[in-house]
Amino acid sequence: MPGIQLRSMSKRALRAVLAMGALVLSLGFVPGLQAKDGCTNQDFIGVFGFFGTGYVVQSTGTPPVGPFARVGTFVTDGNGNLSFNSTANFNGLIAPFDFLGTYTMDSDCTFTAVLHLTNPFTLDVTFIGGLSEDGNQSRELFTEPPGIVISANGRKQNLGACTNSDLSGPFQLELSGSTLVGTTRLPFAGLGKIDADGAGSFVGKLRSNFGGLSSQENISGTYATAPDCTFQMKYYTAGEGKGPSDGVTLKGVLTDQGNRAFLMVLDPPSAVVLGSLDRR
Repeated sequence: MPGIQLRSMSKRALRAVLAMGALVLSLGFVPGLQAKDGCTNQDFIGVFGFFGTGYVVQSTGTPPVGPFARVGTFVTDGNGNLSFNSTANFNGLIAPFDFLGTYTMDSDCTFTAVLHLTNPFTLDVTFIGGLSEDGNQSRELFTEPPGIVISANGRKQNLGACTNSDLSGPFQLELSGSTLVGTTRLPFAGLGKIDADGAGSFVGKLRSNFGGLSSQENISGTYATAPDCTFQMKYYTAGEGKGPSDGVTLKGVLTDQGNRAFLMVLDPPSAVVLGSLDRR
């Protein structure tokens, strides 16, 4: 019957079209779906803000045992060289920590980095890592020497010389880590929001949980942004004094065109606490 033959031909044509579509997809001819070519060192290039978090389980003779945090910037030149400008907290010991390193990128966009740590601790360490989001994000995991568990996250800044105006508007604030009370280290977490005026002042709210006890407070403070897009901020809770021992001081670094920032508590130094700002 003509109708049956037409339906059969239509099915055959449909199967042919689907088969051709599968072939096109497998060959990567569809715009936006084409697989990225193999990575090289030149795919890892730019200025990144980053944080590192972890724990020194067994000291290699230099870093003290305990929780660890770091925040700062690193620069990759596309030729296998790294330079870091950062501040670290080794179980309550706050120290500037600038160093150099090298990296080797594999075709699958994973890499190995060897960092040559200097003052305050002289040590060569190895990380493995991977790139994603078209080279805008890097993730790293510490592998050598043994006894240290650290992971890190880097985000490309995509910014020029920064001023206070680059930190402006409403942001979600997150904090997590631990701090000492006497000789006991208690966990801490915080979630809130701030509104930065772009001129060095902010107000906000922070809900925190410290050692299992929750509280909510209004906060306010000031910040100063450096040309390298790092900044220092200090906040006080409502009704708190503003003497030398009052308030909480943090170091931050802007990323993602100013839409995100990584944070680390500087004072009190016993608080090994990291955090983030994300534009609302």
